[in-house]
Order: sequence, then structure tokens, then C-alpha cells
Amino acid sequence: MDILQEQLKAKKAGLAYAILTVVDAEGTSPCKIGKKILLLEDGSAMGTIGGGQFEREALADAKQAIKDRQSFFKRYEHIPTYEAAGLGCTFNVSLFVEVVSPRLQLVVCNAGHVGYAVLNLARMLHFETILFDTRQPEQIKEQISVADQFIPCDDFEKAILETDIADGAYYVCCASTHTQDKSALKGSLQKNFAYVGMLGSFQKTKEMYKQLEAEGIAADLLEQVHTPVGLDICDMSPEEVGFSILAEILMIKNGGTGIPRKELKRKVQTKTNE
Repeated sequence: MDILQEQLKAKKAGLAYAILTVVDAEGTSPCKIGKKILLLEDGSAMGTIGGGQFEREALADAKQAIKDRQSFFKRYEHIPTYEAAGLGCTFNVSLFVEVVSPRLQLVVCNAGHVGYAVLNLARMLHFETILFDTRQPEQIKEQISVADQFIPCDDFEKAILETDIADGAYYVCCASTHTQDKSALKGSLQKNFAYVGMLGSFQKTKEMYKQLEAEGIAADLLEQVHTPVGLDICDMSPEEVGFSILAEILMIKNGGTGIPRKELKRKVQTKTNE
């Protein structure tokens, strides 16, 4: 099995993975220098570094490393070979585990003032951005230049559903009309998303949700939409709204609370003292 080909497939599918490589081995060991395993985030593995209990332990460590998005080097010492009494021995192995995490995809529906601000900020945060817009490319050359991928469209829902977007992507609906936002939202909610946010007032949202439910979008999906979008930290200028949207996305991505770190520290101290 070609591990390199499997890596390319994982990258195309937007999957995180780890490459486990034996860099040193001592003793009577089935682990030869240069042996590799490719471990995908779903737990499937290709290749071998020697098998047995050592391999199982290494894979468990690598699975956690994928979750933590952190490569590591580790020396596994005095590993028993689990032979019968008198026949066994131990060996030492040094292993390098390289974790590769794909860039997270951020889908922006319409690069108006807020959408453009979101694209600029997302670029600094290393998101892979996809811009959908109904305008002609010559009208939005500057906005297109900061997106990794531009997809012109007449209908947001149709374009989103027809585009190959990685599972777990983040969607921001900030179109110029309520009708377009409804189309963008409907398309986004039919994808496997990590986050969907939409500009708009409570009144706009209420009426739009009523229409979307009548069109077959489940109420539990609508409840997951972040609208009005963003954290309560901005003065409503496009740049600050864009910043607040990315702050909310980072909070969701990293499992944060959104409260000041000072308050978080205080809560931890209080709990420790109880």
C-alpha cells in the first residue's frame, strides 16, 4: 500500500492524520528504522512499525496527538516481546510522530463590507477561504484576491450544494439581501458544518426560519445557527463585526467559553480553594 497516495487522499478529503516513523531501535526488535504507519483521524491505519503491544500503544499516543494537533518524539523503553518464559527479551524504540492538520475551510457567502473583512482576517488566521458571490468578477477583484477560491453563482443554495466543501467547514452568510441570505443559509445547513453564522436582526431571523421550516429544514438545525452573528465586542463597523465573527468561530473551533481569561483563572482558583 502506497502511504504517500493515502496521504494525498487524506489531504483532499480534509482529514487530519499522523505519520509514525521509527527513527531508532535497540535490542531484538521487530521495529526497523524507517518503518511507518499512517494513522487517520477516524482511527484507520495503514502500514506497520512492528506490531504487538508497542504498536498499539504508539497508535493510541498518535491518536491523542491528532486530537491535540501536536507532533511529538518519544522513546519507548524496555518493551517486552511477550514470548514464553526464558525466550523473551526487551527492546527500545524511538518514534517520531508527525501530525498533519488540514487548513480549516471558511465559506463566505457574499463579499460585501463584512464579508470582505471576514476574508481578510481569516487569511491571517490561516483558514482556507471559499468565496461565493453573485456579482461579476470584475466588480469584486479586490475581494476575490484575498480568497483562496472564488465561485461565481446565481443561487447560493445551489452553488454550495454543488461545490466540494470539506466536512466540518465554517459558513458565514452575509449577503446583500434577505432572500440571498436565506438561500445561503439553506445551502449551508444541508452540509456537514462546524459552524453557520448569519447577519441579521431577530425579526428577520424569525420570519426566515418560518419559511425554511416550511421548505423542509429541521428546527434543530436552525437552532444551531449563530445569528445575530459574532460576539458582543464590536461597534458594528464592518471591520469590527468581521472581527467579532472570527472571534466566535475561534471560540467554537477551540472549545472556548468566550469569557475573559482573567475571569476563567478566577473561577479555577475558586474551585481549587473549595
